[in-house]
Amino acid sequence: MRGALASALLSLCGLVQADYGPYIQSGDYDAGKFGSWPTETYRSTPIIGPTLNYLESSTQCKDGQYTLISPRGGGVATPGPMIIDQDGHLVWTKDYGKTYNLNVYRYRGQDYLTFWAGNDGITGHGDGTYYMLDSNYQEAYKIRGANGLPADLHEFHITLNETAVFTIYETRSADLRSVEDGPQDGWIYDGTFQEVDIETGELLFQWRASDHFTFAEMFRGREGNGESESRPWDFFHINSIDKDVMGNFLVSSRYANCLAYIDGHSGSVLWRLGGANNSFTDLSPSQSATNITWQHHARFHSPNKTTSLTVFDNASRGIGAPTLTSRGLYLDLDTTAMTVSIRHEYWNPHPISSQSQGSVQVLDSGNVLLGYGFNAAWTEYNIHGDVLCHVHFGPQTGFGIGDIISYRVFKHPWVGLPLTRPDLAVYAYEAAVSWNGATEVATWVLQGVSSSSSPSDSDDSDNDALTSPSFNFLAAVPKNGFETILPIPLHIQKQALRVVALNATGQVLGVSRFVAWDPASNEAAVTYGMGESGGIVLTGPVRSFVFYVIGFVSAVVVLVGIGLANRYLGERVRSAKRDRERGNWVPVDNDGFNGDEEDLSDGELSDGIEFSLLGNPRLASYEDVVGGRRDRFVDGEHTG
Repeated sequence: MRGALASALLSLCGLVQADYGPYIQSGDYDAGKFGSWPTETYRSTPIIGPTLNYLESSTQCKDGQYTLISPRGGGVATPGPMIIDQDGHLVWTKDYGKTYNLNVYRYRGQDYLTFWAGNDGITGHGDGTYYMLDSNYQEAYKIRGANGLPADLHEFHITLNETAVFTIYETRSADLRSVEDGPQDGWIYDGTFQEVDIETGELLFQWRASDHFTFAEMFRGREGNGESESRPWDFFHINSIDKDVMGNFLVSSRYANCLAYIDGHSGSVLWRLGGANNSFTDLSPSQSATNITWQHHARFHSPNKTTSLTVFDNASRGIGAPTLTSRGLYLDLDTTAMTVSIRHEYWNPHPISSQSQGSVQVLDSGNVLLGYGFNAAWTEYNIHGDVLCHVHFGPQTGFGIGDIISYRVFKHPWVGLPLTRPDLAVYAYEAAVSWNGATEVATWVLQGVSSSSSPSDSDDSDNDALTSPSFNFLAAVPKNGFETILPIPLHIQKQALRVVALNATGQVLGVSRFVAWDPASNEAAVTYGMGESGGIVLTGPVRSFVFYVIGFVSAVVVLVGIGLANRYLGERVRSAKRDRERGNWVPVDNDGFNGDEEDLSDGELSDGIEFSLLGNPRLASYEDVVGGRRDRFVDGEHTG
């Protein structure tokens, strides 16, 4: 029966996928029916990837580049940096914990992934490390604050002269009698930034807000802070830094509602845009170029005296402050006449009020990308402000409450060449393969070695991956998403199997370890390609229910003849209207296929993750007997 079923499904192998990519205009997704963080799970790896919802899309967004997010928040079980391809599939992630500001910078002729990771629970800022990962995902540089000061999460930026600037929240004593009758012996978090040499960590420049700004310029009061060293007042809240070719700095102060241009030698403030002491005549209607509030991520876009810059205007701080729609601004400044005007504004037709965080990036294409910080969304506009693509990476029901957050969102070209091996899982007549971080794979080739031969380490080398006569060619499939399914020919008997990754010109990029495969076995064979020269091979018993659903549900969903599913799976599958037909794997836990996937109780997996988040929310309803008990799931919800 298994062979007949496999034959039927393999005839439809062109329709079978491993991971399914994004939803399109899904109301159920945004209503939270798929959980607070909809995710993808895979057969070949315990990695969990995000599931997106495209509310608007355009081919103009498909430029071959990668979107970089750092999801975290109350709904995110596995926070960390993530790279997404142009079709909405995961490319790379790694467990760094709470991560901020994933970006790509060119340094000394090479591209690096940069981000902050560490303790972000220090009253609105953090103490951590800035990482720079090379194209092999190796930690080439780790940077901390100079002079023992804590490296803050808000900014890490590599300047035009290849130094690094970053934010510091420094606890200092201050006389706060002028602020709401504060104490003379009060305490502040000083808005500080440092410029350092990346190679040596040498401090090149340091600036403190308290030396140049008065407390009277701030739009946020003490709110009960500042009385003790353990509860300093964050009066300035520095959140971005840029440096121009003249060696001066552009600093964003959230609580002063202004951008400040800082002399790179003396540290004096040369001008302010917005805030209580605005330096510019606003030529735009309703003073809309200078009325920025609670803003983030200011960046220069020309170095001459007629300067342009972009900034994310949050226009909202949250509870206790006006709640207005956030926007992106592209401004022109004449720093001789001291005038400012709006070149472009970026308003979302799906209005979003971001009470914190956010970003604006002018892309190489001329399009403009906005990340919405505290709300799990990004939007790509053309230069004039027309929406091209609008994407949610968390349901709209979680906006504004911290379920899913990404401090900034960026888009860049990236070449990832991991030093690990591909991950491979085989069961019955399918092989599932993935390779975390590999961007250059175009084709996967499945090879086998007769069971009478025992593959040795020398057989496992990359050099003879395609030429050795001892390897049997079994299948070749174009890479499709994060995980690709390769069919195993039905006439093949048990063998040792492996996969070979080829680039677009047919060059070998990597080879998985061998796994022992027996089509009659009810055990999956899995190899994780961890380490440059190593790997682990796992096998474990798996109940037929799990693997029938995992292996075949995508084909079942698209089959017109539901009777095929009734005949071979012994399950009752009812189709229903939904936003978009997509199958889904039943999840396995982080230990891989170890036999306890069926351990469900009260709608939870054994690791405590809600089944409704990771189970099968794409099917309207189905029933099955699990562990001798009948469970029912309707619209992804466990109903007993």
